[in-house]
Amino acid sequence: METAELKSSLRARIWSARRTLAPTDVAAAAPLIAAHGLAWARRTLPAGSVVTAYLGVGVEPPTADLLGSLHADGFRVMLPICLPARQLGWVEWHPGIEFARSRYAPVQEPVGTVAAADEVLTGGPGRPPVSGILLPATALDADGRRLGQGGGYYDRFLALAAALGTRLPTAAVVYYGEVLASGAVPADALDRRVDAAVTPGGIIGLGGAGARTE
Repeated sequence: METAELKSSLRARIWSARRTLAPTDVAAAAPLIAAHGLAWARRTLPAGSVVTAYLGVGVEPPTADLLGSLHADGFRVMLPICLPARQLGWVEWHPGIEFARSRYAPVQEPVGTVAAADEVLTGGPGRPPVSGILLPATALDADGRRLGQGGGYYDRFLALAAALGTRLPTAAVVYYGEVLASGAVPADALDRRVDAAVTPGGIIGLGGAGARTE
């Protein structure tokens, strides 16, 4: 099969498994993801720095508790906005922020002042450059290959960071069983690898740093 077909097949398999999760299973994962995601940020990023994250909804790995934990710990949290040409803008998150349906994708987005991707990467008025990236994934493999939703938004954002000479720590949030063996995630030229997985079971280093941290 072509790479696109392989991706589609794996994506369908993972989402089929996610849809079997009971609401109690998803809810139980929330505080664990929050604890491990905050641990990753504390160990990897400067205190009080800027970090991107996202809001997981439905049967996605839940991240609302993680957003609150990061904010309470002093991190400045930026959430994505889908823009034309499959680019991302960013809005700073705070407790109680409003969300609205995206114009460009079937997701909920924060309502607020939108910062362009290059501004988030290089810094803007009153805000230093982002120090780390927490991002969604459908699956990961042990080499750090990431399967997203197919839009390529985050891969373009990571490619822009590389083009600007910015090497940022990255961690994708998945359920524990969605971290697959080496080579299990198909990839093409656009795809960018990530450094770690944040799961309800712990932090898993990828690409040769495979230690699991409880």
